Amino acid sequence: MAVPDTGQTMARQLYAAATGDGDGQPFELAADVAENLAAACDKLVEDLHRAMATGQLVTDVTGFPNLPTGQGLSRGFNEKGRQYLDTLAAFQETALLFKAAYLAAGKRFADAEAARKAALDLVAEHSAAR
Repeated sequence: MAVPDTGQTMARQLYAAATGDGDGQPFELAADVAENLAAACDKLVEDLHRAMATGQLVTDVTGFPNLPTGQGLSRGFNEKGRQYLDTLAAFQETALLFKAAYLAAGKRFADAEAARKAALDLVAEHSAAR
């Protein structure tokens, strides 16, 4: 399962606007504003990473009786745990894509591209671990 769209499309559109690839007026930010917004995105990614550290707890649900209904409950809760982790990964990707857009709007294109690469790497790593 791919990570759900939690705003990645909008972040990509904002990035396109900041790099001049979008329709209409380019999106620009003062360098200090772009840096502050990027730092907030980094903080969010770190917080979400800590939340994902509980992954085994939400994807390895046990304790139900060894009966068909108990096994079904275990499978269902395990899948919900995986969906939770997919959503957290999606929010991380979104935060990194917004970071890239903010940095591009502040004319820090190398840093913006690094943030975009980090978003791609994060999704690839999450998909491989699944």
